[in-house]
Amino acid sequence: MHLRSTLIKLSAKFYLISAVLWTILTLYLSLISAREASKFNVWDFVGFDKLAHLIFYCIFCFLWCMGFRESNNSQKKILFFSVSFGVLMEICQLYLFNGRSFELFDIIANIIGSVVGLILFKKIIN
Repeated sequence: MHLRSTLIKLSAKFYLISAVLWTILTLYLSLISAREASKFNVWDFVGFDKLAHLIFYCIFCFLWCMGFRESNNSQKKILFFSVSFGVLMEICQLYLFNGRSFELFDIIANIIGSVVGLILFKKIIN
C-alpha cells in the first residue's frame, strides 16, 4: 500500500521525464550493434532476451501512462504507441543495422510487456 501511494504522489512531470529517458535508453539498446550490446551484459543479467523485452516495454508503457494519467483516454493511445515503437525497433534492426535481426518473438514480448505495463498502471491508479 505504501509503494502504491508513493507512486501516485510522484508528479506527472517526473513520470514524463522518466518516460522520455526510458524511451531514449530503449531506443539506444534496440539500435546499437549486437557487438556493442553484448558489452552491457543486460541480457545476461536478465537471463534471456525475451524477458528483457517484456520488462523494458512494461516499464516503457507504465511510465508513459503515469505521465499522462490526467489525460482522458490516453491509455489506448499510449498502448498503441508502445506497441508501434517496439515493432518499429524490430523493423529498424532488420533494415538499418548489421548484426541485428528482426524477431517476431521480440515483438510478441514487447506487446505482452506493454499490456502488462498498462494493467499495472490501472491496478495502481484504481
